[in-house]
Amino acid sequence: MEKIKRVGISGWLIFLLLLIGINGILLWADHHPMFCFGDSSSYIWTALTGWLPTDRSFVYGYFIRLVAVTTESLTSLVVIQVLLGCVTSIVMAHLLIRYFRVRLWLAFIMALLTSLEPLQLLYARYVMTETLALTIFVFYVWVVLHYLEDPRIKWLGLIQGIAVLLISIRFSFIPMVWICAPATPVLAFPAIAAKARLAGVKTISRIAWHVVMSVFLLFLFTTAYKHIHGYLQHKPPAYSYDSGFFAMSYIIPMLEPGDFADKTLGGQVLSELRFPIADRRARAAHRWMEGGAVSRLQKLEPDRMKADAIAREAAFHAVIHKPLAFLKLGWQTSTDYFDQDCLRSSMETNLGNRRLEDEFHKLIKTRFHYSSDKSSALDLKTITGQYFLQSGHWIQLLLFLPLVWGFLLVFTRDTGQRRKILMMVLISLIFVGAVLFLAELPAPRYLHIPAWLACMAAGVVLNHVLPRQSLVHLPQGDKKNGCRSINKIKNSREYYRK
Repeated sequence: MEKIKRVGISGWLIFLLLLIGINGILLWADHHPMFCFGDSSSYIWTALTGWLPTDRSFVYGYFIRLVAVTTESLTSLVVIQVLLGCVTSIVMAHLLIRYFRVRLWLAFIMALLTSLEPLQLLYARYVMTETLALTIFVFYVWVVLHYLEDPRIKWLGLIQGIAVLLISIRFSFIPMVWICAPATPVLAFPAIAAKARLAGVKTISRIAWHVVMSVFLLFLFTTAYKHIHGYLQHKPPAYSYDSGFFAMSYIIPMLEPGDFADKTLGGQVLSELRFPIADRRARAAHRWMEGGAVSRLQKLEPDRMKADAIAREAAFHAVIHKPLAFLKLGWQTSTDYFDQDCLRSSMETNLGNRRLEDEFHKLIKTRFHYSSDKSSALDLKTITGQYFLQSGHWIQLLLFLPLVWGFLLVFTRDTGQRRKILMMVLISLIFVGAVLFLAELPAPRYLHIPAWLACMAAGVVLNHVLPRQSLVHLPQGDKKNGCRSINKIKNSREYYRK
């Protein structure tokens, strides 16, 4: 905490005003609300009518209701999301200084650059969950890092509470929060052991208690969320009601009739399809388009929930019994990121390359006074959109994020720092793994959170690499007193604080 005190409230306030000023200028130059896929329309429909989608967050729709429906302007949503982007940058600076001992000036520079990162700038202007999800995620990371230093059950409760909020915004957080639930107390082993010795309690029992409580609290909170979700949907408790369809489409190239509990049904699902099963780049078509595997299954099994369960069981069976094929599929997806034509096409799709539909355009024009025509985001050629389209190499670099944190793990000697870095390695692996194994095609927008993690990693790396400047300039003459002064400074905490 000492480093934070040295900055002072005025220092943080000046930095916040600088962030708001720079982002305010960019907002003035590019404040046009943007839309992507059917996601944006479903969120807006939830905000206006309370309708609940089966395959994505409904909470973000209520966020739109709060900040945009009340003002009858989607521009107000963009403004709020830009401000949330400034918050994530401020929190990053705090985390770098407080938990990774990064020098003040370097932490502020990296936080400022983070606010100008192409994915952060782009999606702050979209009617999409990315910015809100990132804001909640950075607070999740904050509490996790604090728990690693001060392991208490109350922090575990806060961690899992934020985890459920993350899931309610984006289902893609499910793997991360469940893996981190037991992993976080395990990584806090030394701090828990020290507290156990002071309390006269057996170390193993105290650590076991923290692991059990972490998993139990997450189970308790997620169960409550699923029941609330099921109640609102008038369906059984669940995170999502289309998870099986997504899972089946992700691994469709390795799916066989034998992976279905009913092999006859499996043969019917995988036959007479409009798109080739072996083509991994046709996976999105199998999920969304008529004539794909999902639509075929839904015709054979009209009960949507039963069809989803069949798809999920078949996908799990295929992954468990053919792990090498699953790994190969993930490797092939990673190679698609380095196919320039494929990556460019995916970036244009993520940006939004479809014109707005007549009904949707009429809706947002009536309810939100949307002033533009039906042009797609790609056609509008906004500043942030063009900036994003030029960031292909940055997108490719983000796939190596776990290696960057791993590099820090190898070269960091402080055990406390190593535990925090190992936590970041784990989180980075989960996100990059999800991008490669749980997506039909290269999806740059899924790297939104890894981009923030990469900027943080860059700050820690530079703090290790850049030489530290001398802190004192002694007058010539009294070498004896000078050497004594240097030693005194080097032995002081102030020296290392800087």
